[in-house]
Amino acid sequence: MNFASPQYLWLAGVLLPMAAWFLWWTWKRKQAAARAFIRSRLFGALTIGVSPGLQITKRVLLGLAVAAVLLALARPRWGYREEETTSSGLDIMVVFDVSRSMLATDVAPNRLEKAKRAVYDLIGLARADRMGLVAFAGDSFLQAPLTLDDEAFRQTVQGLDTDIIPVQGSDLAGALREAVAAFGKDSTGARAILVITDGEDHEPGAVDAAKAASREGIRVFTLGVGTAAGAVLRMTDPYGNPVFVKDAEGNAVKSQLNEKLLREVSDAGGGFYLPLQNRQSVQNLYDRGLASLPRSAVKAGRTRQWFERFQWPLGLGILLLILEVLMPEHRRTALSGQGTTGLNAVAPMRS
Repeated sequence: MNFASPQYLWLAGVLLPMAAWFLWWTWKRKQAAARAFIRSRLFGALTIGVSPGLQITKRVLLGLAVAAVLLALARPRWGYREEETTSSGLDIMVVFDVSRSMLATDVAPNRLEKAKRAVYDLIGLARADRMGLVAFAGDSFLQAPLTLDDEAFRQTVQGLDTDIIPVQGSDLAGALREAVAAFGKDSTGARAILVITDGEDHEPGAVDAAKAASREGIRVFTLGVGTAAGAVLRMTDPYGNPVFVKDAEGNAVKSQLNEKLLREVSDAGGGFYLPLQNRQSVQNLYDRGLASLPRSAVKAGRTRQWFERFQWPLGLGILLLILEVLMPEHRRTALSGQGTTGLNAVAPMRS
């Protein structure tokens, strides 16, 4: 059992004590007002037949009716049926560079974080599309298979850092091959690969891998992170101090955006290249490239359709209100007995 609008349960937790106090207060005020207008020695005679128990019962019924209506507004649900759902969209595999060059600070705060933000923006644009994630450096691994679960995909992206791939370097060709394999046999609609990298590639074959993906009907797009001027790479030592990354000869390593390679890869893959500058870059990529691709219906999984049961507490509330209206505040037997006594008392005076 669950509730479709649980906020009304919180509202009931506030209103019901207030309603109980109000009903009790009005009953006490009514009693006090009656005693103020009727002399004490006449109060018992004039209120004979009036039942405090019935008055309290009427207020209890009214309070229970309010509780039942609030419960109905919370929309209790129990029992469900499972239904197969489908979605019409693309299959997008994001190939994400996690090599150490992505720690360069030529873009704020660094290339890695800027690339993550681009993926977050893409998630907001591609809500109807399945997305997967391949992270690469000197090696590549599938981090998230194709999914429609935006939150799970976002959490996977948040966990990316330069230490998740043990083999350092940059093998873009291997990452493209891993992305093609990750689509699997169940991916039969439009497919696209989005490469987010600074373009540093230490292994040959990236252009050939993009051509092979294009022959499979997969479009390859590239987003370049960084600047042509580049930046010297810095890391932190075990004590938290910043240190320069140095090559085998002891020189500080400077990383620059390789736009030439990224253009060649995207051209070979039937897509296009864009430098990642701001959120508009991702918007342009989606509008000009991904949005125009044909969509296909894919299974989105099974969902539970819960049965609404608000009718029961609502019907109970209405019944309690009817009972409260119809219930008298006087005992009929007491009233009829009092009437008979009065007639017997008056009859001798007339004779």
